Amino acid sequence: VLPGIALWGIMSNSVIGMAVAISNYREKKLLRRIKASPMRARTFFAAQIIASLAISLVQAALILGLGSVVMGVDVTGEPLSVALIVLASNIVFLNLGFIVGAYSKTAAAASGLGNLVVLPLAMLSGAFFPLDALPGALSAAARFLPLSPMVESLRGAALSANGVADYPIEMALIAAWIALTSLAAIKAFKFE
Repeated sequence: VLPGIALWGIMSNSVIGMAVAISNYREKKLLRRIKASPMRARTFFAAQIIASLAISLVQAALILGLGSVVMGVDVTGEPLSVALIVLASNIVFLNLGFIVGAYSKTAAAASGLGNLVVLPLAMLSGAFFPLDALPGALSAAARFLPLSPMVESLRGAALSANGVADYPIEMALIAAWIALTSLAAIKAFKFE
């Protein structure tokens, strides 16, 4: 359950946090000012993304570290593999946050819509209970949702010291979700 909790926390923070931030920026007309300023918009957003990626690494380290110390979970994983999975996963979450923020008129709406995205993903990912416990068709479909391959690969990397290469299908699914959500975020995002 510990890797699932780590990814759930990162997902919640990134999706809801980014969506609320984008909505706040739009409400306060900050996005319009950024577009009119000499600073490139991509520089501003790159800074937001880099900060969130750094926070996700700290968050994962804290959750896995506390789980090891407080709960006695044997976290024997390869730190580089764990970090790569966390970073790749967080790119998907940030993209989802940009998408939710693009469709939210207010910060409160962004928070609610973000929860509408995060909670089903958490419940249908295998983060808190095995996917096999879901009914047949739902169990099969849930394996293709973004959080499922993330949880599976992070479990192996953090708890069994497996490398990223040991999860080619999961990593391919994560890469596909990065591509899909990136395209959707670019298409959905509006400065106004």
